[in-house]
Amino acid sequence: MTFRAACLILAWIPGLVCQAAQHPGLAPIEATQDRERRSRLALEFAQSRIDAATQAYRMDDLDKGAGELDALGDAVELAVKSLESTGRNPRRNPGPFKRAEIRTRKLLQQLHHARREAHPEDREAFDGAIERVETANHQLLLGIMSPKK
Repeated sequence: MTFRAACLILAWIPGLVCQAAQHPGLAPIEATQDRERRSRLALEFAQSRIDAATQAYRMDDLDKGAGELDALGDAVELAVKSLESTGRNPRRNPGPFKRAEIRTRKLLQQLHHARREAHPEDREAFDGAIERVETANHQLLLGIMSPKK
C-alpha cells in the first residue's frame, strides 16, 4: 500500500466510524422542519466550510482542514437527502432541486480551485470532498433530467 493510499484511508476512517455523529454545526440545521429550507441552510453551511478548510490548509492545520472538508461533505449530503425527503418530483417542481444543483456545481468549482492552490502534499485531502459533492450533484441532475415516468 502506498503512502498516499494509507493517508486517504486514515482520512476516511473517522467518517466511517462516526457516521451518525455529524459536525456539531449541522445539528441546528438538521432540526429545521422545512426540508427545502434545511437544504438551503446545509448548502450555506457547506460554503462556509470550504472557506474554513482553505484557510486551515493555508495555516498548515491539516487536521482542521480535513475536518472542515468532511463537514462540507456531510452538509451537501444532508441537503440532497432533505430535498429527496420532500417527496416532490424534481421534474414537476425543479426549482429547489435546480438551485441545489447550481450551488453544488459552484462548490465543485471552488473545491477544484482550492485543490490547485493547496500544497502538492495536501491536494489529495480534497479528493474525497470533491467526490462526495460530485455524487450529490449527479444525483440532483439525474432527478431533474430523468425521463418522464
